[in-house]
Amino acid sequence: MGQQQNAGSQNYFHPVEVQQQHGASLQESGPSVVYCQPKPITSGARIPQSQSCGSVLGMLSPASSRCADSIRANGIPFSPASSISGNLTEPRSYAPRTPGQQEVGNDPPPKFDPTGIVNGQQQQNGPHPQIHAVTANQVMAHACPGAEASWPAAMPAMNAIGATRSTELMRLTNTPTGLPLLATAMAPNNFPFIEAPRMANSFNHGVVKLKNIPFSTRRSEVIAFLGRNSKILNDSDEPVHIIMERVTSKTMDAYVEFVSLEEAMKAVEKHRHNLQNGRVTRLGDRPVEVELSSQASLMKDLFPLARGLIWDGVTPQFKPYNHQFAWENFRGFISEEEMVMLIKHVEVPHRSPYSKDCPQRPYECLISTLKKFPWYATDCVTISQRHAVYIGTERLLSVLSDKVSRGVDPVNLGAQLQTRMVNAALACPGFTPLMKDNISWLLNISEADQRFFGQPLHAHLWRHQYSLAPKPGIPLDVIEWYVSVIREQTSRDMLGLSHSSRTDLQEKGQQTDMHWGYFWAELGHSFGPQFDQMTLAQVAHAEFSAVERILSRALPHA
Repeated sequence: MGQQQNAGSQNYFHPVEVQQQHGASLQESGPSVVYCQPKPITSGARIPQSQSCGSVLGMLSPASSRCADSIRANGIPFSPASSISGNLTEPRSYAPRTPGQQEVGNDPPPKFDPTGIVNGQQQQNGPHPQIHAVTANQVMAHACPGAEASWPAAMPAMNAIGATRSTELMRLTNTPTGLPLLATAMAPNNFPFIEAPRMANSFNHGVVKLKNIPFSTRRSEVIAFLGRNSKILNDSDEPVHIIMERVTSKTMDAYVEFVSLEEAMKAVEKHRHNLQNGRVTRLGDRPVEVELSSQASLMKDLFPLARGLIWDGVTPQFKPYNHQFAWENFRGFISEEEMVMLIKHVEVPHRSPYSKDCPQRPYECLISTLKKFPWYATDCVTISQRHAVYIGTERLLSVLSDKVSRGVDPVNLGAQLQTRMVNAALACPGFTPLMKDNISWLLNISEADQRFFGQPLHAHLWRHQYSLAPKPGIPLDVIEWYVSVIREQTSRDMLGLSHSSRTDLQEKGQQTDMHWGYFWAELGHSFGPQFDQMTLAQVAHAEFSAVERILSRALPHA
């Protein structure tokens, strides 16, 4: 294979297959995205930097809370653990690394105990001797053109994980060679990865709308207004949505979700009965109108800039493209400018009169946005749009954490609001494991709590997984076994390349984490505005296709 100029724009191992995938992804793209075949980028040996998100992030206020590690020239915080490539669309890893910590190489993961906790003694003693033997056999096989690696030499994960393995992993590797068949590894009950955004729930609960509410209305007042007998959703589902204009922070109406349409009708009927008896229902000192509403009305008010669609409950139905009035076409559920203004409301509250009198409203608006965002419409959400939502979440959590620790406003900005925001962020199906790991590190969330939200081990090393996430209920060692197989196979593929291509890959590999091996080279993503405008459906198609290709080369077929 000849000299490759850019690992970010070409697939080193199967360039023809990647071009076919991009062609298939083009047909699946959303109505607002036009995806073109990326052009080769000749920018030297460094992974190119994304541009479109950088232009948006440059609009953020310099007064925002920053990570204590270091600050970029444009005022964006980053960690020394971040990739030196500087790709802004790729979320940075905030997980700390001590100077003496060994970097992740191509060796399989360390040994696990039954509880899923990494055995620290195993790490200190170094890798198992058999691992070095496997690596040596692989190098010899690639050094000799006529030699082929035997299957026992391609058993990295089995030797690394050790004897204390889960039942699922033992059943998966219970073969003479220690490796399952490709069909077994790809079976739905064994395959440990899912497309996380498609796991978002889209339920059509009953909805009641409260009109003419005071702009300083609190969530607790709305719940008390409906009464203790009202069967609204659980608090963890965030049933109360007080609509706020993200640009002006002005409070609009409030929506409350009930467990069913019948329960919502009962609440409205109770209000009408009080009016007939001469008892005016008030919220604070203002009469409030209570009417039966719908999920479509809630979604329309929560995402007012989503043009070119009609809400069918919580499902968007897109209109045909309007060539005469281009501004009426769909461009996204939420704009990046809205998220920038939402950040400014909390960073500079004295310039926002509504936020000054009701400081908790921007945080509650973000919680409702994360809960109701239609992540399941993956062909209509781009990488840059999701990144804007993530940046807004991270900045608001940083500001809120600082204010809670200093006790600025214990009534409105307390620990309860912070807990609600953290739960909404870590449970958000649209965020990647790396994004959730950054939030966990910033707020010092324990490992047990991260496991509760489905985070994998070494989540800070999942740098190039933009849609792929662990499947709930899969043991951690099974996930690490698949990752180690991918890492070892892509490393063997790299050794089989020409000297110039291999050197180019190794230089680029020094700019990122290698826990997944050369998985990023198998993906062959381009970087820059073209990558930012890829939809979540397109990156999911590329990632799962790459995993299947790698496993087909690593595992026996029959």
